[in-house]
Amino acid sequence: MARKKQADPAAGFAAPPADGGLSIDRLAQAFAAMMGTADPHAAPADEAVDVMHVDASPDLDDPGSADAACRVSPLTILEALLFVGLPGGKPLSSQRVAGMMRGVRPQEIDDLAGQLRQRYIADNCPYEVVSKEAGWVLRLRPEFARFGHVLEAKARLVRLDAPALDVLAAVAWNQPVPRDRLVELGCDAGPAVLRQLVRRGLLELRHDDAGGEPCYLTTKKFLEVFKLESLADLPAPTDPPQ
Repeated sequence: MARKKQADPAAGFAAPPADGGLSIDRLAQAFAAMMGTADPHAAPADEAVDVMHVDASPDLDDPGSADAACRVSPLTILEALLFVGLPGGKPLSSQRVAGMMRGVRPQEIDDLAGQLRQRYIADNCPYEVVSKEAGWVLRLRPEFARFGHVLEAKARLVRLDAPALDVLAAVAWNQPVPRDRLVELGCDAGPAVLRQLVRRGLLELRHDDAGGEPCYLTTKKFLEVFKLESLADLPAPTDPPQ
């Protein structure tokens, strides 16, 4: 009597798990293959492999891996976003960060920000992650903040000659000011001076939608350079200089 041929060991998805179990990456790949959809974390098409036979997922936690020191993860993405920051030092909200990542909730972003904060403290870094208003910011620790202030001051330094100051004074107290009006006010600066002030962001040339003559106005940077909260803080033109 012929012996019944022994069945081949199950393979592919029916195969028993390895002793160490399946990694999260392999589970994701296997599920994507069953559903007939692409795994968003899979390698590009020219590097793709058959997860039925080979688990080509790199061991990102392997110390010998070149990418292990800075793997792309929600934590490192958050760190990168905090490093770049928002204009004006505005806090980055957890909702906004979570909206950039698939499957990550705002509460998880808060937890990750806490992890970064503890890491920087443990490593005695000169910067820190702090909660501000409804979000998070990456900033220098108070004892190092003065170095940042020195750098900002040098970056904001604007050297102005007498003709440029004359233009700024005439515009600040009479804006909006057409070019011909500047001449009437006794300001004889040439077009090059006006273009320079516009290029530096101290003046803007606003065009009238009705087709009128373009006029010069001061800008927010003008207020910052002269340390004014608003144009209302300008001294009266007749006041002696201080």
